[in-house]
Amino acid sequence: MISVQNNPMFDKMKRDEPVLGCQLRSRSPLIAEMMACCHLDYVFLEGEHFPYNIETAENVIRAVQLGGAVPIMRIPSHEDGMILQLLEAGIMGLIFPHIDTRDQALHAVGEVKYAPLGHRGFGDSARASVYGFVPTGEYLPLVNQNVMAVGMIESQEGIRNLDAILTSGIDVLRVGAKDLSLDMGYGGVVTPEVRQAVEYVCKTVSASDVILGDAGLGGLQSQEDFDRVYNLGCRMFTIGSDMAVLKQKILASTRSFSEMRDLCPGIAATSTKS
Repeated sequence: MISVQNNPMFDKMKRDEPVLGCQLRSRSPLIAEMMACCHLDYVFLEGEHFPYNIETAENVIRAVQLGGAVPIMRIPSHEDGMILQLLEAGIMGLIFPHIDTRDQALHAVGEVKYAPLGHRGFGDSARASVYGFVPTGEYLPLVNQNVMAVGMIESQEGIRNLDAILTSGIDVLRVGAKDLSLDMGYGGVVTPEVRQAVEYVCKTVSASDVILGDAGLGGLQSQEDFDRVYNLGCRMFTIGSDMAVLKQKILASTRSFSEMRDLCPGIAATSTKS
């Protein structure tokens, strides 16, 4: 089981190795644990577009760790209250959407990290500190080394401020290509202009000390896709979400069933008689 202090996903990316995860949209601890048991590096709780309450999030975090993967979560906003509760529940990475300025990036780092790196509120009796069984002198540096502050560049303003954002102490930056497309006036479509902007962000982040997560361009449909995204510097890969995988499998099975049914001689003969 992955402990609430250790983050092998972060360690791999620091070594410039790619990691693989899957989004959890169903909010099911059962599915979360099963996904983690499939040898994923991380399970991504999607809390921006799908509602999580803190009790559900804590149960999902526990399930992911029990299955042997790292739990990370995208939160709906930069508001402080839920952030600390998720951290105390044992989340190992928080993804902050719409990081447009250095001040927003500094705020994200400040909420995730303890002093001197940030100003996270101290607590020593929740899951994150194994209910107080980890001595404070060991626990605080473990948090600062292993719990990730992740930001998303999703606007032209974020791109303009990228160099300043990279000096904030943020651990990982991802690109939200479709949100960036909306901001650029392309209606969510990743046009050549959007792709050019995404590639600029990727190259700039890759040349810094900040880890480049995902470019929002896909990357697991083929070896060519993977190579293209990997060569941009991206180190966080995803196979989609639990809902998307389930939907694809059900649709494929439905089509297969329909084809077999239509080709079955007995059913064809019955249909002719009727």
